[in-house]
Amino acid sequence: MKVENYKSIASCDVTFTPLLVLLGPNAAGKSNFLDVLRFVVDALETTPADALMRRGGLDEVSRRGQKDTKGFGVLLEFVIRPDEEPLSVTYSFVVSGDPAGRRPLLVLGERCFVRAAQPRSSFEEVNFVMTHGFFNQTGEGGIEPDRLYLPLAATQGVFSEVYRGLRRMLFYHLDAGLMRQVQSRSAGATLDGEGRRLGSVLGALTQRYPAFKARIDDYMGAIVPGTVSIDQRLLDTYSTVELLTRHADREMVFGPEAMSEGTLRAAGLLTALFQPAVLEGEATLLGIEEPETSLHPAAAGVLFDALSEASEHVQVVVTTQSADLLDRDDFDPASVRVVTMTDGLTTIGEIDDVSRRLVDDRRATIGELMRGNQLRPGTGEAE
Repeated sequence: MKVENYKSIASCDVTFTPLLVLLGPNAAGKSNFLDVLRFVVDALETTPADALMRRGGLDEVSRRGQKDTKGFGVLLEFVIRPDEEPLSVTYSFVVSGDPAGRRPLLVLGERCFVRAAQPRSSFEEVNFVMTHGFFNQTGEGGIEPDRLYLPLAATQGVFSEVYRGLRRMLFYHLDAGLMRQVQSRSAGATLDGEGRRLGSVLGALTQRYPAFKARIDDYMGAIVPGTVSIDQRLLDTYSTVELLTRHADREMVFGPEAMSEGTLRAAGLLTALFQPAVLEGEATLLGIEEPETSLHPAAAGVLFDALSEASEHVQVVVTTQSADLLDRDDFDPASVRVVTMTDGLTTIGEIDDVSRRLVDDRRATIGELMRGNQLRPGTGEAE
């Protein structure tokens, strides 16, 4: 992903890995990076203007200090049909303020190129290029200058797969208070970004993927000693969750109101990682903010194992400031991006060369370097 002038990010160019960890202190800009991806989803589901309004308008989203007309750009490169004939996609757009003040923003340009990812493929490249709402190639048949064209192009051929792939990114910032609320029973099997529908998703896993539901219970037992299972509790047409524990051969059941915030967040995180949408390939990426929040540091190793296992099924991007999460010598430092802020600007990059050698030589873990304030982003990716 390449980004320019989004919130605190002046410019960045980041290559993703199956499990990508954005590591840095509070207010460094980690959440801003994830929000770029979330903005793409929101803009495609509604309009770029609606996505901006959710964030307080263009002034709040554009990088502060820009001298020219406020605006920003994003470019994404990804693969669709990975299990069939893989296709490489490049999708980008640039938005700006409207100098005339008639619209919240203008889409200055939008491009989408789809090509074969492997040589000797029979697939012929397809693309569209839009500038100020018009096709570059013809200058005819434009759309409103504050709209994206991809939702319209998605009614035709392979562009529908591009559109669905971008919209199926899921983002999680769990809220234990909302997770405690009793909710209407849902037939859907996708966990809400704040943790709603937890009971319904656990119920769906029990029925359709019992082996993965058992994995969630195993992880819960390692995080919360004595846990037997975390399950859906049905109350007429409503749904919530319950925790079954066993201590000294005595079983006890706790409802959500009796669970700690850490227990609920752990259950929500594990369910997000192994939910049917992930196992069935419906989710293309999971973005998770601060998964270690409210968990005991001793649970960090278990949490990391769950994240790693889930990344075998879906791309996972995690923001964290926890040294404990990466206090291990079996994690590839190439999957870490260090995030720092200087003079109001976010820098995102791979671990600097000196730190990388220390980790590769097993002389220090990433967590130890973070505790010693020795991690710095290298100069190769972003600034």
